[in-house]
Amino acid sequence: MFSSTPLLRSPSISSRERFSALLGLLVGTCVAAGCAGSPPIRVTLSPSAAQNVQQGQTVSISAMVANDSSGKGVTWSLAGLDGCSGAACGSLTSQASSSVTYKAPTAIPANLAVAVIATSAAQPANFASLVITVPATVVTIQNKVTELAAGTGNYFSMQFSARVENDPTRTGVTWTLTANGTPCSPSCGTLSSPVGTFNYVTYTPPATVPAPPGNTPTLTATSVYSAARSDTDSFTIFDGSAACGTGGNESALNGQYAIMLQGWSGIAGGSPILYAASFGADGTGKITGGQDQFNPYLSNHAYAGAPVIASASSYSVGPDNRGCLTLTDQFETTFTFRFSLGGISAGIASKGDIIFVNEQSATPENASGILRRQDPTAFSVGALAPNYVLGVDGWDDSSGTLNHFAMVGSFAQSGGALSALSSDQNDGGKMLTTGGAPQFTFGTLISPIATATGCALATLSLPGVSANPLYVEVYIINSSELFFVTLILGKEGPEFSGQAISTASSFSASSISPNYIFRFTGNSSGTPSASIGLASLSTPGSPGISGTVSGTMEQYSGGTAASQNLTGTYAFTSLSGRLGITGASPAASPICYLTNPFDGVSAFCISMDPSASLGIFDTQPAATYGASSLSGNFFFGSGEPGDNTVPDFSGVARISSGNLQGAMDKSGQAGFSLATPLNAALSINADGSGNLGASTVAVTNGTVLYFIDETGHLPPVVQVFEQ
Repeated sequence: MFSSTPLLRSPSISSRERFSALLGLLVGTCVAAGCAGSPPIRVTLSPSAAQNVQQGQTVSISAMVANDSSGKGVTWSLAGLDGCSGAACGSLTSQASSSVTYKAPTAIPANLAVAVIATSAAQPANFASLVITVPATVVTIQNKVTELAAGTGNYFSMQFSARVENDPTRTGVTWTLTANGTPCSPSCGTLSSPVGTFNYVTYTPPATVPAPPGNTPTLTATSVYSAARSDTDSFTIFDGSAACGTGGNESALNGQYAIMLQGWSGIAGGSPILYAASFGADGTGKITGGQDQFNPYLSNHAYAGAPVIASASSYSVGPDNRGCLTLTDQFETTFTFRFSLGGISAGIASKGDIIFVNEQSATPENASGILRRQDPTAFSVGALAPNYVLGVDGWDDSSGTLNHFAMVGSFAQSGGALSALSSDQNDGGKMLTTGGAPQFTFGTLISPIATATGCALATLSLPGVSANPLYVEVYIINSSELFFVTLILGKEGPEFSGQAISTASSFSASSISPNYIFRFTGNSSGTPSASIGLASLSTPGSPGISGTVSGTMEQYSGGTAASQNLTGTYAFTSLSGRLGITGASPAASPICYLTNPFDGVSAFCISMDPSASLGIFDTQPAATYGASSLSGNFFFGSGEPGDNTVPDFSGVARISSGNLQGAMDKSGQAGFSLATPLNAALSINADGSGNLGASTVAVTNGTVLYFIDETGHLPPVVQVFEQ
């Protein structure tokens, strides 16, 4: 005789395992007792596979009994597998000798598992069982935050949403706001009524930070159907108007500015994000207003034109021109930045590099980009240049795989209408070109340029890339420079951002400079790449405008550095300013469009390889270069991160007699790392190539320095030093 007592009491096995073991013991008992004297009765159930049943719902079960000459059928019983008993396990109704109905409990505190057992009435040792799982209601607040800013403003609020699973009544959730378990509204903020059954609620912050514990409230979403099921989000209310503190040099940021960043959200691959904003700085650390936009790719939560809440935003600038910026928009989303300033004239900065970490969300988000001072006299269509060259890059998922996307081209502008597009596009290695001939109506500004921010909404038409026009926000920097940032919802098309620089209306052989420095960044099959180098172009020959190319290129990708000599030819299209270079490989065969040299850009370029790299050519004056070619104060940044493992850099440095000293801020998945000291020896060769130490490469034109660290401890990134 077998004893089941040790099995049933063993703390090391689950109730399901105990149930299975008990069934095995009963069968073993039957065999030991000699039950097989006649053909054994066999019980089977339909359905035979384990079932999931929602709370309060039923499932009908049938029993088939083979070799039962008595025709007695089965008897039914119910066993809890996860600790339930009695009515808490559900009930069996409509019991008959060959069928039964199981009804799940109407509300349960946790997932429930039971076994419905059909036992032969003639031979009780023979039975069959069906395991049924009843999932409990699950409530999840989807957009949890760690902090929210106090302040006031039109529509200044945060909308929370909750997802409710396994709620058969679809009655949603109720929302409460407490501090230390006690209702704290309105001192800790207020909640609106939920919207329908979509489980939304709007939180409006208090005007000022409340005293503890009201400054750390808890928002709770509780299922209406199952009150035992809920989720919470606790956050800190902070003073956004003073979040950056003081640095003592706030007057360096004074006027209207625009910023444009690219980055990543999430871990384990993540997804791209774009951010851009226009804001006013008063020279004392206060933000006077503005608007922003946020575009997490493949998401339906993108937005543009959200007003910046001045009472919840601030900035500071330190004596070395490194600074802090927080911008809080009307959706109670606070973006936190670190920046470095340059282009300083009369004590006011005109440009800078900027990095971002979302300190508000539990999901890692980081990005990097550029900052430019805007010229309000250019905030009208009539002030814009008639011709521009565009260089943008980003990401496209139209093929089902996330590919890097880049586009360069030239277009005309008149009265807000964008026309005569000549372009080349690279979508993960798939090329699309007009061949340098203006062919398409490019787009139009569909809203007036806002006189307070210099922003306008536009549509762009990109044949071969998107079936529908793409919405973009255009930021006017001045008459010669524009920012373009897409506003994409879901999979409407590629997401990208970039610059447009004014260019000549016609070109000739003299438009081509004999020497350039260049930099490229891209991504191929999930692996980021970066390259810098020198290019020399021969005097154009005839027929046509063409010649030869020579130089060097340093490329870094996947932890591997590669150096190659550039040899090839070029062909120039005078109608559009298109410069096509044919080299030894697609990576060494960029397609460029010339601009009027401005803001460190003499041409925007794309590579023809699968990395779809976007690049910049900048003229290099004829000179014999050396360590003394660069001197003075510089700011630097890292541009777009090629994937979510690439850190973002912003900092300042002083270069003197080949010695570089400075401080660097970094953003990444772990947050900000601030004020890391920099010390390096700068070596520059006669042709403008050089390094900042072992396993590094650099090139310069005497004004800017492009630098790549190839030591292996950093993913590929180009750092750009400028004054």
